[in-house]
Order: sequence, then C-alpha cells, then structure tokens
Amino acid sequence: MDHKSGLMYSFAAIAAVTVLAQADDVAAASTHTVRAGDTLWSISQQHNIPLATLKSVNNLTSDRIAIGQTLRLSGAVALAPANNSATKTRTTTANLNLRSGAGTTHSVLLTIPRGQTLTPLKTSGVWTQVTYSGRTGWVHSDFLSATPAPATPTPAPTAPVVTPNATTTSKTTANLNLRASKSTSARILTTIPSGKSVTVLKVEGTWSHVKYGTHTGFVANTYLTKAASTPAPTQPATPAPSQPTQIKEENINTSYVTTANLNVRQGAGTGFALVTTIPNGTTVTATKQSGSWVYVTYNGKAGYVSTGFLKQMTTAPSAPVAPNLGDAGAGNTNVDYVVNTPSLNVRASATTSSAIIGSVTAGQTLRVVQTSNGWHQIYIGNTTGFVSASFVKQVPKGTATNPTWVSGSYDAHTFFTASPVAIRAQASDTSAIVGSTLRGGLLNITGETATHYRVAEGFIAKAHVTQVSGQSAQATRLATIAVAQRFVGTPYVWASSSPVNGGFDCSGLIFYAFNQAGVNIPRTNVANYWGAAYFGPQLPKSFTPQAGDLVFFENTYTAGPSHMGIMINADTFIHAGTSGLGYNQISKEPYWQSRLLGYKRP
Repeated sequence: MDHKSGLMYSFAAIAAVTVLAQADDVAAASTHTVRAGDTLWSISQQHNIPLATLKSVNNLTSDRIAIGQTLRLSGAVALAPANNSATKTRTTTANLNLRSGAGTTHSVLLTIPRGQTLTPLKTSGVWTQVTYSGRTGWVHSDFLSATPAPATPTPAPTAPVVTPNATTTSKTTANLNLRASKSTSARILTTIPSGKSVTVLKVEGTWSHVKYGTHTGFVANTYLTKAASTPAPTQPATPAPSQPTQIKEENINTSYVTTANLNVRQGAGTGFALVTTIPNGTTVTATKQSGSWVYVTYNGKAGYVSTGFLKQMTTAPSAPVAPNLGDAGAGNTNVDYVVNTPSLNVRASATTSSAIIGSVTAGQTLRVVQTSNGWHQIYIGNTTGFVSASFVKQVPKGTATNPTWVSGSYDAHTFFTASPVAIRAQASDTSAIVGSTLRGGLLNITGETATHYRVAEGFIAKAHVTQVSGQSAQATRLATIAVAQRFVGTPYVWASSSPVNGGFDCSGLIFYAFNQAGVNIPRTNVANYWGAAYFGPQLPKSFTPQAGDLVFFENTYTAGPSHMGIMINADTFIHAGTSGLGYNQISKEPYWQSRLLGYKRP
C-alpha cells in the first residue's frame, strides 16, 4: 500500500469513528433514565416533549414511573435559539427565580429582581435561557416582557395593507396569548378568552396573523378552529386552513405540591377570574386536566391552577429500589438510622426550600434508600422523601429501641414552671437546648421518662416542674373559690395580697387564693396575668365560663386589662372591688358588661 492509499484509509477510519460517536450521542439523547424526584411532567419539560407524546412513546397508561427506569424520548425537539427580533432584550415583570434547567424541578441559582434587563440566549418551550450576575440559567418566559427599543427619529411607517382573498374568522379553543411576533418568547399583547372569534389575516406556518378587537398579532394555529369564511367581493375564496385538534379535558387523580403561592382561577387560563390563592408547599389533588392546567379543590373552593407551579408527589416505585448498602440503607447489615430530634420534616427534594410532605419523630428508625450531600432519601408511607442527615444518628444494627418516654393522659392545667426552664432535644440534661418555658407557664405534657416530662418542643427536667399536689385542676379551681369566700366583706386594700394587711386588691386576691389552693404562682398585676402564659390561653368574652374560671375586665380605673375575679357560676363572680370583697353579676350590671375582656381556665 502506498502512502496515498494509507492516508485514504486513515481518513476513512476517522470518518467511521465519527459516525459511530455521533450515533452514540443520538442514542444517549433519545432516552432518559429516571432519577429521584423526576416526574413525567418534569421530564417532558426538560426535553421539550408533550406529556401525551412521552406517555404514548413509552406505552404508559398512567403517570407512574420508577427510579432507574429508562424512557424513550422519540420526537425530542431541540432547543430553539432565542427570538432574533429587533427587540433582543427582555425585562423581568416580577422577582424571578433563575434555575439550573428548564423546569421548576431544577434548583434555584439566584433570584433576579423585578425590572432587570436580560438578553435571551435560547428558549425551550415556556422557558428562556439567560445570563444574570455572572450566572447562566433558565427563567419562565411568562415573567419576561419585551424591552422597548430606543426611539429613533424615523418617520412613522405606513401600516401594511393586507387584502386577503377571504375574510376568515376562527374561534379560540383555549385562553390564547396574542403575541407581538411568531415566537413563544415574544411579548404578550393580550390574552384572548376561549371561544372568542378572531379575524385571520394570514397563515404563516404554525402561526396565524390575526386581529382581535383593537389588537393585531400572532397566535398558534393549534388553538384555533375555523368558524366562518365570507368571500370578499370580486375575490375568489381562499381555502380555509385545516382544523386543528382541540384540547380535550381528561379525568385524572394526581397529587401535587405547590412550588409557589398559586392562584386558583375559574377556568383554564390566566384570563379567568381569581377564585383563591393556595400557599406555597400545599398538597392538592387534581381531578381534571386541560392542557397545562389542572382542576383542584382547596379549602372548599375549586378551580384551575397552572401545572408550571406544581410538583407531582413522588409515587411508590413500581419495582423494588435497591438500598445503598454503603450508606447504611434499609438493607445494611451493620447499622440503623434513627431520628435524633423531637420532630424532623420530610421534604419532596433534598433542599430546605422544598415542600414538606410529612415528618418523622424522635427515636424512629428510618428505611434509607440512598444518601447524598447531607440528605437521606427515605421511605415514608407509600412514597419517598428526603430528611437532613444532621438530625439522624447511626447506631449498631438491632440496638435501636423505642423512645424511653411513655405516653399518657396529663392534665395541662396541673403542671407549670415557676421560672424559665430549658427545653432540651432529648431526655438528658446534656442534650441540646431547643427552647425555654415561660415563668409560671402551664405545660401541655404528652409523656415522661424517669427524669423528664415530654412536651411538644422536647423534654423538661422534672426537678424544675411544679405539680398541683394530689388533686385535679377542677378541684383546684373550686378550692380557690372557697379561699376567697372566707374573706367576703373585707375592705379593698391597694397592693395587698394577704389578709394580714386587712384586705386585698383584685390581683392580690388571685395570688393568695391560688397559692392557698396549692398552685405556686408569682405575684404580678392584672395585665400580666392576662397577657402572659399564666392560667392557660385567653378565652373570648363569648366563652361560657364555669365555676373556678378567671374573668378579666378592661378600662376600669386605667386603660387596658385592669380588673379580675373568680367565676362561681356562669354569670356571678367574686372579686376584691372598691366596695370590698364580694359578688357581682355580669348579665345584670351594664358597667361590667361593657368592660368584659375575656376569661381564662386555670
């Protein structure tokens, strides 16, 4: 072989390798391997494929997919370059998240303030790639508007005269954006409601140049259906465009989590009236779908929301997921994962900004799927979620036990702390402090160990907790009445809290009666007894009191909470008033009726 033929052979080999490499690239681009957190909706957005096409190509009859499953991406659409119109820049119409990919499932790189000018790089469906503050990512096109080009001293252009062969009208099959040019990234002039007639001036590919009211712009042919065609005088009729497929509403049963505060509207489009707003992180169930809108119910109100701000709840894998044995997964033979905090949120993805889909509690052993970047993916119910690894400890396999505290029935009016006391994460005086009680605050105890009481926030050492000795809270309340009745007729004495001074003031009587009944409360004034945690929560004046409840009045000798007493039935109370210690009836005395503030039940 001479050197020329050798060179020809080398070039042929390089070309063959290049073709094979390109074939491999095409094969890789035509499939998608399902990862944790993926949904059919997010995959369709990522690869710019209609959801129905993705399901059809993979013979899927539902939205259920499994981690590790390979999906074919037949019909994938390449990213389109940004619209190269005269107006190349866009302005943000709200504070806008810049994401790492074209979809709400991708991480947020930063938030772009409202009113910032951006230059589009390329588009993918309803997403536009831009660069801001040195970061390149994707933003939702609905929150971008065209930046007007600087005015130039050119004569006003003469409006083009369009003389169609026929005056063709069409009807919209959905709420349809009228845009300034033939691009989904073009500025939206107005939104045409579903069922409205428009005048078609010209059909250009997949877009129609139409007139609606005083606006002229472009709409996608997909959402137009032929209504009528009236031949123009002396002009032959133009063949009407073929009728596109209308959007059909289908019944579904899919759970989602909102990724932003989300408006609920009367119809499937932004042109419909607002019904209510669903807070970020709320779980909702959709029963119908119309294009990119789904029908949900929230707090008794129903309507349509955009799927662009919904994340589908992860479903249980259709096939078993192999645990990551190296990360102490569910199949690990050496260690268990145990929750090491009173309550730990389970999130939809591995970030603290993700929606909360559940919680796990102290001492609970977790079934871990995998671990990455400080987060554990765990099974929770019939789905999976993520918890922070910082609040989970590893223990030798089989040594994890149920919490050492026991549940029971505890009277929330029987336990309190005379001074502020630390609330700890575990039943140990060396455990991390997660909160503090209030001085005189009543405790809602849910369990106990040998040394600690358990409350919602954590554990409190028993040594710092006072319990009314040997009687129920109701018996204590009745005991305070008996104490007060022993001094009926004694004078009113300002600032006195003991009979040795010859009488009481109103708050002094309460202090004395409760301490005599076995409840060690500090001496303070009416405003503090009402405003602080003493004696439990504030109850409105519409509350029907019982014997032993405390009654509070305002604006007597001074503004605000200023007088109190003890109810001996639903209407009569005993108190230290200016005429001495005695009784009054609220229903028969306008003075007390007009100044009634509320009640507390010790």
